[in-house]
Amino acid sequence: MQNEQNKSPFGNAIVRTLAIFGFLAVVIVGMWGSVQIARGIPNAFSSLASAMVSFTSIFVPAGETISLSAASLSVESNKPITISWFHDKKSVEGSYVFRYNCVNDAYFASAVATGTPTTVYCNVPFNFINSSNSITITPISTSNRFIDVQVFIDFIPNGASQATVTGQTTFTIVNTGVTVSPGTIPTTPVPTTPTPTTPRPITQGPETRVTYPIGGARASDPNGYVDLSARVIEVGVVDKTTGVFTASSTPSRANTRIAVRFAVENLGTKTSPQFDFNAILPTQPSNIFSAPMQQALNPGDRIEFTVGFDSFNSANPDGVFIINVDPSNRINERNKDNNIVRYTINTRP
Repeated sequence: MQNEQNKSPFGNAIVRTLAIFGFLAVVIVGMWGSVQIARGIPNAFSSLASAMVSFTSIFVPAGETISLSAASLSVESNKPITISWFHDKKSVEGSYVFRYNCVNDAYFASAVATGTPTTVYCNVPFNFINSSNSITITPISTSNRFIDVQVFIDFIPNGASQATVTGQTTFTIVNTGVTVSPGTIPTTPVPTTPTPTTPRPITQGPETRVTYPIGGARASDPNGYVDLSARVIEVGVVDKTTGVFTASSTPSRANTRIAVRFAVENLGTKTSPQFDFNAILPTQPSNIFSAPMQQALNPGDRIEFTVGFDSFNSANPDGVFIINVDPSNRINERNKDNNIVRYTINTRP
């Protein structure tokens, strides 16, 4: 018994030593194997990083609106007017731009620091310093006594390059120095003699009252349904330095970062769970971008995404971009057909 007790510490030391050597051998073999795998597929972990380099999202709640107002919608030519607006359910910070549709012989001007009016060109966003959600601008009509012009205030979130919410109204510009508007011919009405009639008695009927909702967010129906729908908004390029998106129907694939703007909206009547999506990129080699989990969407809510990627497949100038919302089919939806969108990106050299 004494001999066995004396041998025990020595035997335990041998076991511990062998265990240490065995562990080191496993670590060394594992490291060697990892190096060999990395050498065999050097681009396995870098290809997606080089192809998918930018991803942004902007949440736009249902019912987010911009309402314009002014002292009068009938304004006099060459007299400044102030346009104010109320941004309801504003979700993020950003800036506003002014623009208006082109019409014949009518335009707007804005006073600069020197006091000299500067022409604001039609269909071109006009940047200005926002003060209490209002802008002072001068309407000018040169050849029309009355002319209608539609104006807009666009909201662009910080970090974005496109408007997500727009308010609009129509002004009638009046030039009292012009007798008639071009294309209008004054006519003298011919008097008519009314035919006398005997009025019939009117019997009052039942009163019916109906209230119609005017826009705004829709309440979630717990017994309703979820319907997540994807749609492409536009394609273009993202500046590699500033991250600014510029729309283009045929973006260049030479040394540029092609980008796709798309939206996922809940068209249903019930609030959705959190969701994710996959985007198949037309790169060389092809890559799949798996988005992180996104926030739940109330009915009418949407999120606008911008996905930018390098390494466009130059062998195929018309690459196919595919969006697949809820790829694992976790969400119970009434319509799954609008979860997948295939969009062909037409590029140029």
